[in-house]
Amino acid sequence: MRPALRLLRCSSPSALLARLARNPELSAADAKAELRWMRAAKGDLEDMVERRARGEPLQYILGDTDFGPLTLLCRPPVLIPRPETAYIVEHLASLLPSRPLRVLDLCTGSGCIPLLLAHLRADLTAVGVDVSPDAVSLAKENIAAMGMEGRVRTVQADILAPDFLQRIEKEVGPVDLVTANPPYIPQAEYDALPPSVRAYEDRGALLAGGEGGTAFYAHIAAIAPSMLREGPGIKIAVEIGAGQGQTVASLLPGHTEVVQDQYGRDRMVTAVF
Repeated sequence: MRPALRLLRCSSPSALLARLARNPELSAADAKAELRWMRAAKGDLEDMVERRARGEPLQYILGDTDFGPLTLLCRPPVLIPRPETAYIVEHLASLLPSRPLRVLDLCTGSGCIPLLLAHLRADLTAVGVDVSPDAVSLAKENIAAMGMEGRVRTVQADILAPDFLQRIEKEVGPVDLVTANPPYIPQAEYDALPPSVRAYEDRGALLAGGEGGTAFYAHIAAIAPSMLREGPGIKIAVEIGAGQGQTVASLLPGHTEVVQDQYGRDRMVTAVF
């Protein structure tokens, strides 16, 4: 009877909350809310609580996350889609011209950006590109789960490779819009991120070199015009980190605008040319 009694004690709300309290990133209110979500999810509650207590992100434990109106699959080490990204993508969709569009999403990760754009705009098709096989695999699963196979697809490729433009010309063709949520966190900021981010999410999807973490933006600015066809509307839209707005705006061609997220922080730069 002792094992059963021990399991009963561990399964009580107070015992589970006490275990979650081992995670220094969780407040008492956070722990209570997350315990409710874990109870509502399928799976071994004891195991989920223990994983969360050790610091694993809740989205990986649950296996999915909300992204605007979508629910996307989540799996380590692929970057977890953030609500700030969903907010700016929804805003971007409202700014695009009312005509059929082809989008190329660089550093696509889970495929969240092209999937949300395609969900919001029935006349839009998209290709997501990522160097990570883990990301491309998860993006394909999300595309299938959303029933978007005919409108969104993925290509595994390195945007820094010398032959990248040739591959895109051959496998994708010209597009109307280039989007990206590239690595943009400089080393000092990365070192200060919560352990749950540094220990579980892909370092390569977060950490960037260059002045203030802007190396990828300079590269995108250099290659994007070769992939775009003529036409009205926004040509480049990139997510940025706090404090990078003006620097990134100065790197991109044409007329640029800095867009804020729901918290009033600079989060996206768009370019029209």
